[in-house]
Amino acid sequence: MPHAVKVPVSLPWTPPLLVVEAVLDAIHGHGAVAAVGGSGLLAALGLVDRVRDWDVTTDAPMETVEAALQASGLPAGPAPAGEGSYATRARFVVRGVDHNIDVLVGFALRDNKGDVVPLPTRVTRTWRGLPIADPDVWLRAYRLLQRHDRADLLQHWHEEASPVTVLRRSSSGRG
Repeated sequence: MPHAVKVPVSLPWTPPLLVVEAVLDAIHGHGAVAAVGGSGLLAALGLVDRVRDWDVTTDAPMETVEAALQASGLPAGPAPAGEGSYATRARFVVRGVDHNIDVLVGFALRDNKGDVVPLPTRVTRTWRGLPIADPDVWLRAYRLLQRHDRADLLQHWHEEASPVTVLRRSSSGRG
């Protein structure tokens, strides 16, 4: 029996792609890797039906990201980073028409002991032409941020997508 495939009724609502595409193009054009995480990642996995804003992560040097954004002509500026539970090296905010794009350079958080936990940028797929971040990295981020609702969504997705789960289903005759 063929596997059942979940087909979304419609694509999730997102802010316009034009500005986030320009941000990603600028960073990539300076030889750096960048990926969309946050609610963009969750939408790419079919876990939410709305992207509030775009979160872009990169491990590039801050100077590279700053030069890329300046060269792009996008309305971008530095923003506070590394406050509270965040240990991110730098943050830039790019202003879109009706939303902002957070560019997190060296994305990192602090755990409950205050130790810095680096959250590396890894592209694992594309969605709507956007490079999408590693779900495992964002699962860890949401746990550290105590965003249990989002962590639970990713944990459930991970369990459903794991090869062990697929093998278990196949051998049990469930599809």
